[in-house]
Amino acid sequence: MYPLYFGVLPSILLTLIFSYLPMFTNVIAFMDYDMFNGWLGLGSPFVGFQNFSFLKDPDFYKLVTRTLTYSVAGLIFSFPASLLLALALNELRNELFKRTIQTISYIPHFVSWVTVASLVYIFLSVDPSGLINNLKQAMVGGERISFMQKPEYFLAILLITGVWKEIGWGTIIYLASITSIDPQLYEAAQIDGAGRWKQMLHVTLPGIMPATVILLIFAVGGLFSSNFDQIYNLQNDVIRNDVSTINLYVYYKGLRDQQYSLSTAIGLFQGVISFILIRTANFISKKVADVGFL
Repeated sequence: MYPLYFGVLPSILLTLIFSYLPMFTNVIAFMDYDMFNGWLGLGSPFVGFQNFSFLKDPDFYKLVTRTLTYSVAGLIFSFPASLLLALALNELRNELFKRTIQTISYIPHFVSWVTVASLVYIFLSVDPSGLINNLKQAMVGGERISFMQKPEYFLAILLITGVWKEIGWGTIIYLASITSIDPQLYEAAQIDGAGRWKQMLHVTLPGIMPATVILLIFAVGGLFSSNFDQIYNLQNDVIRNDVSTINLYVYYKGLRDQQYSLSTAIGLFQGVISFILIRTANFISKKVADVGFL
């Protein structure tokens, strides 16, 4: 048993160092922080909740609304996509074809958002090389559209790129859960006259329900945040004010404007809300489906 504990020790140390120790720096949110004076020796004066004045700023709630809009839309479209693909792949009987499709679908996960954003800009360009505008003109005509400079198209671009990049990676968990289902359940369903569709509804879906609920809890916990890498690389100076989210706002306030106390306060507020969301989702899950964390 003890060798097993030594096996997880590196993971525990990494979690402590990179996830828990940085939490102590949240004290900066209650300071007029000066990077030259530091905070360990209390060189920066305490100012109480002065840095949380952003809660009175109407513009901040525009960021909150936009962040929740992007996150909820991503949850609605991206979360079921991986599940549906996993169910579709499970029904394939040609193993070579199945593995090929699965491999092709999760390769984009390993492509950085910098590369993805570059490809998106090329495909949506108004230049003659812009594939989407070329197809649009060939099918319906009209003028070429500068998609990346119009904020009304940004949400659709986020959803399409997000699903394309992560749909295959999510199927790995679902397919692993499907393989753990007792084959005798499928045999019993066949004896009772259940076809493939009924087997999926009454055997496969209930079998992967625990994994689905756990992933949904994590997804709900992340509603108050957004995929910073994706939004940062897809936005530009023209539409930044119209598509900015909380994470992007914290980045620019903290690193560009060097308002460390303000950015820490916003990040702390964001973390508290995310914690409340994940605990609420877990509580509801335990009550309704009896699935969740302790």
